Amino acid sequence: MEVLMTATDHKKTGRSKILIVEDHEGIRSSLRQWLSTVFQDHVIRDASTGEDAVDLCKEIKPDVVVMDIKLPGINGILATKQIKKMFPDTKVIMLTVYDIPAFQSEAAAVGASAFISKNNMYKELVPTIQRLIA
Repeated sequence: MEVLMTATDHKKTGRSKILIVEDHEGIRSSLRQWLSTVFQDHVIRDASTGEDAVDLCKEIKPDVVVMDIKLPGINGILATKQIKKMFPDTKVIMLTVYDIPAFQSEAAAVGASAFISKNNMYKELVPTIQRLIA
């Protein structure tokens, strides 16, 4: 069972919280396993929908959200907009197969900190997370 930490606990331990939002179960599970090995001292949670992501953000207040754009229900752009409105300091990384300028512009407009194509995720995701939680 995973123990959730308060903001005070985070400051004491230095453990960041990372939320993965991906509707494809296999990709979500793979990302969680991979990031858990790289960020061993961090709390890593996941969600499969935009609505679940927003609700989980209210609960855990993540430092970084790795957000897919295409999600059931509200998409990643709208979920990011809601998360950034509630928690402006939360960093959001858009991770998507749709590497098109219109999505990049929309992501930037709602406050995403980075936009990474899934084709480049194994090269770019870890350094981007490290930079955002530093």
